[in-house]
Amino acid sequence: MRHKPINLITALLTVGAIAIWSSSVNGQSVRGPLRIGTYDSRAIAVAYARSGEYQNYVRGLKAELEKAKAAKDERRVKELETWGPVTQARLHEQGFSTGSVKNIMDRIKDSVPGIAREASVSMILSKWEVVYGDPSVEYVDVTLPLVKLFNPDERTLRIVEEVSKHEPIPLEKLEPELKK
Repeated sequence: MRHKPINLITALLTVGAIAIWSSSVNGQSVRGPLRIGTYDSRAIAVAYARSGEYQNYVRGLKAELEKAKAAKDERRVKELETWGPVTQARLHEQGFSTGSVKNIMDRIKDSVPGIAREASVSMILSKWEVVYGDPSVEYVDVTLPLVKLFNPDERTLRIVEEVSKHEPIPLEKLEPELKK
């Protein structure tokens, strides 16, 4: 069986269509360098820990602890009394070091794509998780838009700004402090 030769116009149209198709990501044309959004996880932890949502959650747990004590539910009392120090240690790792804030980010995950679109970034990740970045990649700080999802007051915004001026405490140096 003999194949027909592909004419030049068909070949050029095919190559052009492939080029246009491959330069599109999620319906957006790729222009310029790859843009990746980064955030300071410490700022996210601070904003969440100071948020009304978190404060209400803690108040609810404290009330639950008082009820468990009144009911002499020793098992639940022990669970709730363990929760405090464990959560405090985690928040210290997140707020002063580079501990993962995935549990916090999960609370705002439905709003993150909008922030990515607004910043024209293809991905958002903790700046402490970037091990290597090709020089052609453009990093965009999206910390503040993420922080604002927790409805921070002015004091929280000042704390977030101050946190960003300092390097995080290495986890291995923070852990002995937490055990004191």
